[in-house]
Amino acid sequence: MSGGFTYILSQILTVVEYGLLGLSYLAKNRKAVVVLDIASMATGIVVFLLLGADLGMAMSVVVLVANFYYLWDEHKHGKQKRYFVRDYVVLAVVLLAILVLAILTYDGPLSLLSVAATTLYEISIWQKSTKIYKFLGIPVAGCWMAYNGAVRSIFGVICELGMLSAAIYGYAVEVRGKRKKGAGKKRRV
Repeated sequence: MSGGFTYILSQILTVVEYGLLGLSYLAKNRKAVVVLDIASMATGIVVFLLLGADLGMAMSVVVLVANFYYLWDEHKHGKQKRYFVRDYVVLAVVLLAILVLAILTYDGPLSLLSVAATTLYEISIWQKSTKIYKFLGIPVAGCWMAYNGAVRSIFGVICELGMLSAAIYGYAVEVRGKRKKGAGKKRRV
């Protein structure tokens, strides 16, 4: 990859993309997570387009479309904790789209890292649990870090290291917060 304008622009947008994604790991509610992810994925699509990383771009498009659905679903049905048939159907359709796009845009074994990351991410955001989202953010960051290395996105690797840190920190805060709430309830009894 040359140091031309397109590459430099892709690296600047990568920092923006990961800044938005990092904020999602620190968000306290699912709606904020989804809105920040939408902004991050839209930026990521442009980045992968500039880098010529078709599979990464395709995975980002799937996630973007799914996130719009999740935002709409939460607005229409509220913050339901239970899962309905439609939730499972949507997850199946999204996972099928990931598989089809992976087959159509396959570019070698390293490109499958974006497929693994997208699949784990999609399961994490589908769960309706910020705790699971933050926990699965850890392996997702590892896969994206390796994929960014494969497509020679230096800032992608560096920023993904930051995402790994944000996911670990966000998950630790979430676990610690749940423990404190649980301990507070026991004392009141």
